[in-house]
Amino acid sequence: MDIVTVPRTVNDLNLPEFVRSVLPAWAQNPELPVNVRRVTLRPGETTAPHNHHDVEVWVILDGSGEVTSDGETAPVAAGDALRLPPLGVHTLHNPAEDRPLSFLTFWWEDLAALDAEHDRRAAQTGETGRPVLLLPSFPTPNGELHLGHLAGPFLNADLLRRGLIARGTPVRLLLGTVGHQSQVAAAALDQGLTFYELAERNTDAIQEALAAARVEWDVFVRPSSPRYPQVALEFFERLRANGTVVAKTVQANYCVPCESYLFEAFVAGACPHCGSRDTAGIECEACALPFADHELLDPSCSSCGTPAEQRELTRYYMPLEPLRARLADYLRSVAMSARLRSYVDRVMAAPLPDLPVSTVAADGILLPADPSGATDGQRMYSAFELAARFITAVDDLARQHGVASWEEYAEAVQPRTVLFFGFDNAFLRAVVFPAVLGAFTDKLALADTMVCNEFYLLDGQKFSTGRKHAIWGRDAFRPETSDQLRLYLAATSPDIRRRDFVVADYERFVRDELAGQWEGWLASVDDRLRKYFGGVAPEAGSWNGEAEQFYGRIRAFAARLTSALEPERFSARAAARELRDFVAEARRFTEVCEDVLVVQPVSATARTCTALELMAVRALAVAAEPLLPELAARLSGQLGAAASAAGDDPVRWVAPGTAVALTGPYFSSDALIGPSH
Repeated sequence: MDIVTVPRTVNDLNLPEFVRSVLPAWAQNPELPVNVRRVTLRPGETTAPHNHHDVEVWVILDGSGEVTSDGETAPVAAGDALRLPPLGVHTLHNPAEDRPLSFLTFWWEDLAALDAEHDRRAAQTGETGRPVLLLPSFPTPNGELHLGHLAGPFLNADLLRRGLIARGTPVRLLLGTVGHQSQVAAAALDQGLTFYELAERNTDAIQEALAAARVEWDVFVRPSSPRYPQVALEFFERLRANGTVVAKTVQANYCVPCESYLFEAFVAGACPHCGSRDTAGIECEACALPFADHELLDPSCSSCGTPAEQRELTRYYMPLEPLRARLADYLRSVAMSARLRSYVDRVMAAPLPDLPVSTVAADGILLPADPSGATDGQRMYSAFELAARFITAVDDLARQHGVASWEEYAEAVQPRTVLFFGFDNAFLRAVVFPAVLGAFTDKLALADTMVCNEFYLLDGQKFSTGRKHAIWGRDAFRPETSDQLRLYLAATSPDIRRRDFVVADYERFVRDELAGQWEGWLASVDDRLRKYFGGVAPEAGSWNGEAEQFYGRIRAFAARLTSALEPERFSARAAARELRDFVAEARRFTEVCEDVLVVQPVSATARTCTALELMAVRALAVAAEPLLPELAARLSGQLGAAASAAGDDPVRWVAPGTAVALTGPYFSSDALIGPSH
């Protein structure tokens, strides 16, 4: 007889023979059909979040705890048993202060259970009734938007917005420009303008570029927003009052000839982590890891080039390390890419830095000084402003809907939030933003999904506003080119790796694939419809094997494209790939239609194949709207219907007897665009 014994007191945990996880002697039989271990958690201990393809069963032997699986938490106690399905992320926490928690874990491989769970998860969709707030990183108004900007957070947010609208999900896109960044101050100084003159002028240009790209927003917070400074000061005062924000004396870079402290755009230096010189802030653009101002290697003044010296400076800070437990719990629950997850794990594995809250600057929100007066005249640091910009946007949204404040709006509709940002801003968006917002309020849920992108290059080099190595959005997006450029940017989206926009490749894509293959397919459908059916949609009749297969492909296309435009599975590249693959499939099906139409008079099978071609055109018109809004509206009208409504099913016949005229051209071969220098 073999008995599994468990430690029952804290003293038992200190015995030399204690092992946290052990294989019972009776479970060492190699023919046992399951794996077994006894696991004991110390008081306060939590298992690492993990998932796997096996089925797992836990039997609680002693103590009590809290089990969490895929975000759902439940209490368990001695005598309870629970089954954990494949793929679900789960943990077990021992909340006791003076008692161990022991359990037996059994796990085994069951591919049928894995397949069933995989299918169930793939079929899951987000909540359709709960409004979704889409929050891309606000652009910095030190210049206008180029394709590198638009290919990331802004196009992604608009694609998801349109995809959610098509599903009938209430969604709001919140936009604006960044509050008070030193890059704007430096650019204004160079151009002989005030901070707000340049910020407002560039905000106008940014809005024009977004509109040209067909990015549609619900709220836009401008630099001159009168409500924003009030909200930002509410953040500061509340967090200073509860001790989350404190004043402390630190080392800071100082330029003696300029008689000024050096921050962000006004200091040059190398990243202490990777050596990159792209360090205009508190996180490196190359490795995205955070650093303190005084940690910059070889710091110097950006204005005069003089090496900086270190001087003491008292500033406001928000220490992030005391918030570690809450941040870690939150970040484990967020849907994000493997690349971003690895980055977050790397940041959380090290001590969290102190976030600057105030800075020495000529522009920005003036903060009340600390009791000693050492911080007198300092302004709010731009990174601390991010959460206040969000609350200001929600407050504006609330007032649009006749609600008095953001608090009332959050309580009434309980929205969920999706963040969009570039990898170079991962620390500020994935760590700082939820830390500040979560410390300020629990009335508005933190973002449950983060969509992160990498840099988009131009002919192998980084897009640069300062060096004018860019293709400006206002120039590139024209009414006749907006759709094709949106599709190409989605197809080459820098989702998890840097991608390169090559002008010659874009022109080839438009010429060969869109103007060639897509136009050719639509023209051939129109020709056959006119020749054999007088330009009127036929009613389907008999089916052959190819027709059945093509119908299945239409259904699969619509489902896969919808899935690619859901928050947790969002992928602009996947959505573009589905569109391109589907048109290739439809072009192949034209050969079937040509073959069955050879026999005259027109057969019932030929009617079905032609009706399926029109169904494919309609599926393209409805499902492609998020990426190609102009083409979708035009095709929809040519199929005898108004533009598709929210929730319209892409897989549906064009009503028999409908007059159809698929007359192009739909794309512009005048796609010549080039970088500005």
